[in-house]
Amino acid sequence: MIRTAILSLAIALAAGSNASAAPALAPLPKVASALPIEPARSALRKFFDALGDDDVHGDHYDWNDYRDATSRKDRIRDYQRMQIDAQRDYWRQQKDMQKRAIKAQRGW
Repeated sequence: MIRTAILSLAIALAAGSNASAAPALAPLPKVASALPIEPARSALRKFFDALGDDDVHGDHYDWNDYRDATSRKDRIRDYQRMQIDAQRDYWRQQKDMQKRAIKAQRGW
């Protein structure tokens, strides 16, 4: 029912549009050359920007600044801390998942 309604709407739009009656190799109007040319991905980028994502992951961290501001020893220490923190988070998540499973099994 819904599929036939959508299909009939698509056919009506295709049959009623003026663009379908134009020849395939029609010359572009003079106005088209005056329009600014943007890459095709800019429309998607604007769409995702409208959702409120400010792309903080690309802006807030600069590897070159971090590398220039710290010594190799400090970077290794930071990396090891990140690994330990990630491991702790993983085991904490496993423990919490096990607790939830036990509570669900006992009906708490």
